[in-house]
Amino acid sequence: MRRLDQTLWWLLGGLALASACALLAPLGWPFELFAHFRVQYLAAALVLAALLAWRRLAAPALLALVLVGWHAWPTAEGLLAKPRAESCNGPTLTVATANVRYSNQDHGRFLAWLDAEPADLVVVQEVTAAWAHDLAARRGYRYRHVLTREDPYGIAILSRWPLEAVSLVDLAGDGRPSLGAVVAVDGRRLQVYGLHTHWPITPSLARARDEALHVAAALARDATLPVVLLGDLNLTPYSPPFDRLLGDSGLRDVMQGQGWQPTWRAGFWPLALRIDHVLVSSDLCVEDAAVGPAVGSDHRPVLARLRL
Repeated sequence: MRRLDQTLWWLLGGLALASACALLAPLGWPFELFAHFRVQYLAAALVLAALLAWRRLAAPALLALVLVGWHAWPTAEGLLAKPRAESCNGPTLTVATANVRYSNQDHGRFLAWLDAEPADLVVVQEVTAAWAHDLAARRGYRYRHVLTREDPYGIAILSRWPLEAVSLVDLAGDGRPSLGAVVAVDGRRLQVYGLHTHWPITPSLARARDEALHVAAALARDATLPVVLLGDLNLTPYSPPFDRLLGDSGLRDVMQGQGWQPTWRAGFWPLALRIDHVLVSSDLCVEDAAVGPAVGSDHRPVLARLRL
């Protein structure tokens, strides 16, 4: 029992240290990396609080409960956040983002999902030549723009509605392509940006991701049309750069108020994160939004039904 008590103390110390690093996330890398796992910290703190209480270790059990409260707050705040009352009577558009994973050889699951879901516009990340060949067979998407690469940064826009003014946007100035396009929806026009930012595992990659988000926010803020920004942004809603992105751009998260719905490693909760996003401007109503099923990639798609 003494060894068990010592182990619980060590685990609590590790959780407290990780929580302190998450608290310092506004300082940037590497502290921001700890901020993404708030739900995992919450689960660990709950288990530790129960075990410490069982062992009648009152002080550490109280500390674990404090950590429970702190890590529960962002999730509770998101659940309690009520979307604004909206009134839109324009045309509808269903959009989706999906990172299909460039090394994924099982194309059938994603293509079957794409056939089954009534998405009008899809931004696909990690598009290789092989993926582009199979996507070209989807006859429902008459309009498309595809940039293939044999690394994780190929990208494509597939649309049932006409695409106008499609452009390659190098948001971070590092040669990694993002796509901008104007979509003509039943006589109305919509600005769309499809992104795949860097995975911020090093300081330089984190800076490149943040620069891409900074430029994307400026483009969305200055746009004269309704805006949809979607893709694999490689950050969670618990990250300070995510708050900056929303604040600087004026966009909002279509999944607001829906709780924890991970899109990356969703089947393995210790690593599961929501890093794939659909963000929209205030002149778009969100009628529905959801994370899709496993489609053979390490990511799950995100689908949103919007109305102008």
